[in-house]
Amino acid sequence: MNEDGQKEIKALIAAEPDLVDRIFEYLLAEFPALGVDAMGLRRARAAVRAEFAGEEVYIARRGSREAAEVAAEVLRLFNGRNADEVARRLGVSRRTVYRYLKQPGK
Repeated sequence: MNEDGQKEIKALIAAEPDLVDRIFEYLLAEFPALGVDAMGLRRARAAVRAEFAGEEVYIARRGSREAAEVAAEVLRLFNGRNADEVARRLGVSRRTVYRYLKQPGK
């Protein structure tokens, strides 16, 4: 690959960081006391990438507390006819609305 191609790839990576970069940015923003130096940060990112290279993982969108809050909102908003509207308002799928409605005790 020529030098221009390498620069283009580096610019693309810088413009759209991958999940590992985003996780490290989040950790450093939330926990500045970590105080990782640039070299240590590079080594840690490389180690994470090496450990999980090529793996596919599922990352849940909501924690149990947030899911419970959404379920409560579904029950509050649903009137028996408007699953599409409830789904739009809450930013979930219609299927999710019905799943919360079918839960035992609801």
